[in-house]
Formats: sequence, structure tokens, C-alpha cells
Amino acid sequence: MLPELSTRLIEIAEQKRLKVKLEQDLRSVEKEFQEKSSKLESLRKQLDKEKVDVEKLERSSLTVLFYSVLGSREQQLEKERQEMLSAQLVYQQTKHQVDYLKQEQNNLSQQLSKLRNVDSEYLSVLSEKDRLLRQSDQSIAKELSEIDERVANQKSEMKELGEAIKAGKEVVSGLEHVIESLKNAESWGIWDLLGGGLLSTAIKHSKIDEARNGIYIVQTKMSRFRRELADVEKTIDLTINIGELATFADYFFDDLIFDWIVQSKIVDSLERSVLAKDSIDKTIDKLENHYKVSQSKVKELHDKRAHLIEHT
Repeated sequence: MLPELSTRLIEIAEQKRLKVKLEQDLRSVEKEFQEKSSKLESLRKQLDKEKVDVEKLERSSLTVLFYSVLGSREQQLEKERQEMLSAQLVYQQTKHQVDYLKQEQNNLSQQLSKLRNVDSEYLSVLSEKDRLLRQSDQSIAKELSEIDERVANQKSEMKELGEAIKAGKEVVSGLEHVIESLKNAESWGIWDLLGGGLLSTAIKHSKIDEARNGIYIVQTKMSRFRRELADVEKTIDLTINIGELATFADYFFDDLIFDWIVQSKIVDSLERSVLAKDSIDKTIDKLENHYKVSQSKVKELHDKRAHLIEHT
């Protein structure tokens, strides 16, 4: 009876830790969702304003006549169109984030609903095991229980490390796609500067569009990676600047919005993408090393438990 209870208690303890983690993740996602939703509404109003400004200049009006007389109507219209484009791109980026966070909310809520009874079940099994241990009054039972608890803690740590590693690799995969797009954009941009014509310009811009779309994906992956690292750092000192990783995509995106035609900015964005990838690769290496250490500790504990049972 006692071995079965010990096994069940380990399983429920892992589920209980998972429930706590999911609740923390859900609170984090809900907070970010509210912030991004508020930003999205503000951006929508800004975009509407930019559209109105462009429409005013495009219509025949006193304003058009005013700028025509001054000889600056086309410059002003181009300026307004660029501002509208920037507003549109930022709005699309933020909407993509809001949609992702809404989906994450639903996913986390569904996972939590499956674990709603885990706390009461844990207390029930814990109480029953405690009763049997008191009845047996054997030191071996207490030692086995302590080993089981340490195994459960190590496995929980390994699970969190594994999730952080997976999330980090997804970010790296996204950045690799962005890097490839920017390399192509750089090559076509050089050809464009040498007089490649409309075709090279169009291809360069399409590659930049690919990089921008890739950053949309990287931002969502980075959001999850940041949450997984926060979970891991509660028990392991990784000395990682999570904030720096989290804001990389935002700065990168701003560069693409405002300087997406300038060749030097393509090179800058490429260099920053490579540096970000290298930084995350190093972080993943640290996580994998900690995972191996935890894995080794679990094996040692299992060997100790087996030896204790065999020689008692």
C-alpha cells in the first residue's frame, strides 16, 4: 500500500506544481493582454487620425490649394502617407500580439480546468500516507519518503528547464528565418544600389517583408520564453538579462518600420539579429547544463532508493 501511495503522491505533487506554474503564467499573460489591448486601442485611434490626414490632403480643398501654392503639397502628402504606413505597421504588429495573448489565455485556462481538483487530492493522499507511516513507525519509511520528495522536486525542475529550452529553441528558429531573409535583402539591396532596377528593389522589399513577418512570430515566442525563464530563475541562478531579450524584438521592429529602405539599416538589423541569436543560444546552453545536472541527481536518488530497499 505504501509504495503505491508514494508513487501516486509524486504524480500529484508534480501536477500541483504544474498548477501553480500555470496560474502564474495565466496572471502574466492576462496582465500583458490588458496592456497590449489598451495600446492597440490607442494605435487604432492614431491610425484613424493618420488616414484622415492623408484623405484631407488628397481631396480638393483649401488645404490642397495652400500646399500647392507653397510648392510643398507633394512633400507633405508623402510625409502623411509615411506616417500612416508606420501607424498601420505598428497597429498590425500589436494586433498580432493581442491575438496571440488571447489564445494563450484560453490554452492556459483549459489546462488549469483539468487540474482544478489536484489540491484536494494531494491533501487526501498526503494524509493517508502520513497515517500509514505513523502506524509503521519505521525509519526506513521516513527516509524513503524524503527521497521521494527530493525526486519529485528534481523532476519538477527538469520539467521547467525542458519547457524553457524548448521555448528558447523556438525563438532561435524564428531568428534564423529572419536572419536568412535579411541576408537576402542585403544582397538584393547591394544590387539595387548598383542600378539593379525595379526588380531588385521589389525583391529587396519582399525580403524585408519576410523579416518583418518573422519578427511578428519571434515576438510571440519571446513572450513565452521570457515567462519560462522567469519560472526557472526562481530556483536556478542563470544571470540572464530577461528584459534585454524581451525588448529586442520591439526595437528591431521599430528599426524596420522607420528605416526599412535604407541599406545600412538592413545591415544593422542583420547584425543585431545575429547577436540576439548568439545570446539566446548561450542561454539555452546554460539551461541544458542545468538540465543534465538535475538528470544526474535524479539517477543518484533512484539508485539510493533502490539500494535502501534492497538492503533493508
